[in-house]
Amino acid sequence: MPSLRRPARPKSDLPAIVRAFPNCGGWLVPLTEQQKRSFVRDGFLHVPGVVPPRLVDRARRAINHSIGLGMDRDDMVRFSAQSFCMELREDPRLVRLATAPEVWAHVRALVGERRVVKPARCQIALRFPRPEGTPRKLDGPHIDGYHTPENGVPDDGVVRNFTLLLGVMLSDVPAPFGGNFTVWPGTHRRMERYFRKHGVNSLQGGSVGEIGVRLPRPVPVIGKAGDIVLAHYQVAHTASPNLSGDVRYMCFFRLAVRGLDEHRVESMLDIWRDWRALRAVAGSA
Repeated sequence: MPSLRRPARPKSDLPAIVRAFPNCGGWLVPLTEQQKRSFVRDGFLHVPGVVPPRLVDRARRAINHSIGLGMDRDDMVRFSAQSFCMELREDPRLVRLATAPEVWAHVRALVGERRVVKPARCQIALRFPRPEGTPRKLDGPHIDGYHTPENGVPDDGVVRNFTLLLGVMLSDVPAPFGGNFTVWPGTHRRMERYFRKHGVNSLQGGSVGEIGVRLPRPVPVIGKAGDIVLAHYQVAHTASPNLSGDVRYMCFFRLAVRGLDEHRVESMLDIWRDWRALRAVAGSA
């Protein structure tokens, strides 16, 4: 599987992209045309070294303090499906991971200026090491927004889709099967075709693995704390089992364009409808 690694972190507390463009104040449009084309093709993009270390450290300290207070074993399935550290989901130290200018510039570069509602909460996604002997086997791919008994999405027939999934890595994940965020590249386009034929309510719990859609080889994101992952809502993904000796820390933000409630289904049938900054790229792909 591909290995996505970033260069050594600069000595400065500033992320590498800011150091590369000191005269721009750091809050620049940060993505190249090649990166945008890659996002259109694959449905996701891994960008190294975006989040300043001080923000990563503050977030991890808050999470570790919460974990240290204890967790009920009976709640672990629900925490995995919804969020760990529920009391921190709206904490400014966590929300800042998305709204910091270094990070938000990447959202604007993909979706457009003043298009996306800034998040007020996050999902704290921890993946703890599995017991020795756990098979190196992925769970099936899924897309978010569909009801399951554990995930907290209402069972009312409405798909809670969004526009962009932003993942912030808070720990190093140097190899596959370390709890990696794992993507099936290009499935956003395949799911668009599937929904046009079968309708958006045809998935059971958002599961993509058994619906007859041909799936490419999955790609695990391998990177370091401070990296971000940007993924189209409709790209199939999962978290790999964690067979390492370390906890995997990530925070996820489900970002939506303004007014999405008024055209949820249309956005799933036309995957670039809400992506003004990428329409020209998508049209030439």
